[in-house]
Amino acid sequence: MGAIAGLFHPATPKPVDPARIRAMATAMAHRGPDGAGEWTAPGVGFAHRWLATIGGAAAAQPVATPDLRYAAMLDGTILNHAALGADLRALGHRFTGGGDAEVVLHGFAAWGPALLDRLEGSFAIVVHDAATQTLFLARDRLGAKPLHLAMLPDGALIFASELRGLLAHPLLRRVPDATAVADYLTLGYVPDDTCMIAGVEKLPAAHFLLVERGRPLRAARRWWSLPEGGETPVEALLAELRGAVARAAGEERPAALLLGGLGDAAVVALAAEASGKAVATVGVGDDGSVAARFATAHRRAGPGDPPALLTGLVATFDEPCGDPAALAAIVAARQSGPVVMSGAGAALLLDSGRWRRFARHERWRRWRWKVPGLGEAGADYALALGAADAGGVWSAEGRRALAGHDVLRRFAAASRGGDPLDGALRVDLATRLPGQVLAMVDRAGMAAGAEWRTPFADPRLVAFVLSLSVGVRQARTSPLVGAMARHLPAMPVAAPPPPVSQWLRGPLGAEVARLERSRPFAETGWFDMARIAQLIERHRGGDDEHAALLWRLLVLERSLGRLFA
Repeated sequence: MGAIAGLFHPATPKPVDPARIRAMATAMAHRGPDGAGEWTAPGVGFAHRWLATIGGAAAAQPVATPDLRYAAMLDGTILNHAALGADLRALGHRFTGGGDAEVVLHGFAAWGPALLDRLEGSFAIVVHDAATQTLFLARDRLGAKPLHLAMLPDGALIFASELRGLLAHPLLRRVPDATAVADYLTLGYVPDDTCMIAGVEKLPAAHFLLVERGRPLRAARRWWSLPEGGETPVEALLAELRGAVARAAGEERPAALLLGGLGDAAVVALAAEASGKAVATVGVGDDGSVAARFATAHRRAGPGDPPALLTGLVATFDEPCGDPAALAAIVAARQSGPVVMSGAGAALLLDSGRWRRFARHERWRRWRWKVPGLGEAGADYALALGAADAGGVWSAEGRRALAGHDVLRRFAAASRGGDPLDGALRVDLATRLPGQVLAMVDRAGMAAGAEWRTPFADPRLVAFVLSLSVGVRQARTSPLVGAMARHLPAMPVAAPPPPVSQWLRGPLGAEVARLERSRPFAETGWFDMARIAQLIERHRGGDDEHAALLWRLLVLERSLGRLFA
């Protein structure tokens, strides 16, 4: 667990300056406050910051085999590291430390890329093979751990857990990408297939990249896919939830967050059920009833004042995060301890309410029913996604920079064959889960030096939910409510959002008013400043409701200032 950073020369093995990769890792020191390490060889260099969760001080990274053929780094947690370690020892591999990174190192030496199929947990891994002169990079099944990549002008490939790690390298050019800005303003997050810095890529979830020295760079390859659906009885959901919580808890006895939704409450209930001691909980925005119900060791964290929350949000995320739910997550993570669990992802996985209208209308479109007011699929996508209509804030120059970019193109697969509700969930799992939900979990947790585990993003649980009938998943009452009925009263699956609209008319009014004179916006030339001023005036005056777009603009303006100052 921690931060990984490094550099690889794909053409010729040029010397690597240890100070540069050290600086890349240092820029992410918050991810690994317990130690640092580095390793270099001709044409390659690794740097790591580690957070002591598994293995303690003996888990320092990078790790290398005694013959120095293989060197490896891990960001994340291999939940089945003990079982894999036993298998590898039986094959003759010798371990010198106690960390799960050694499982990655020796596992790759034994099984190569097939190691990925054996790993359970959240991870981003990097392995160098000196014999084949290759660099292997991979990301976990659902994208819980990030990995950013970029090619430098001198031909080197650099990589880092967070964007700020890449930005610490002096040769990386900082040029904003207009299409990423458009994606963010519409969706509220920057998807994994784009980046605010032009030329920077994110390795997709469930993919690996093999870079071979002296050969052209190949595209990343998918190593895992979401399973097909089925007709599994919903009665088994509770058992699957218990298993996901148990796997996430492991041996560390993590704290659990209570942010006001059924997802968090379910994690606390099942953790308490399995524990002989009081579960430690941290609440933000909850009423304390769940903590009292399960007699947890509860602490309540104050929500904080809106200006301070905004500042903390922008400092935590390199790319703008327009999801107000991240505010409570950041506050709670600071109080949680080194390992924490939450119900993040529960609403995406088990509450189909926002997609129900889309699915119904899509079926009508396929059946060619002539229903009054039935529009195009794109409008239903936008409504279900909570998309903001950001088209009006772009200037003529901005529209030229976008060159016809279609933000909603990623979601078209939801209406291509099969049941539309199933298609929508699969698109959500491939886009919004890694790009928004798990990115929020990772950055909020790591900013506080905490490993945040998410039972509702457990691949086994996800596979089970996909095996439920569409009828069960599209019911007006979430199957999670039924599964937890003996433990908890009915409640919304997602936590209630903070009152952003009121903030923009009150404590953040002065901040949002400054957008009319924003220097970062003016420098791009992409924004219609008069239109932004009009949106601000009409929202603050109560004439219209533009909270979603104005909040995203406010966060964007701060983020642009940090990225391109």
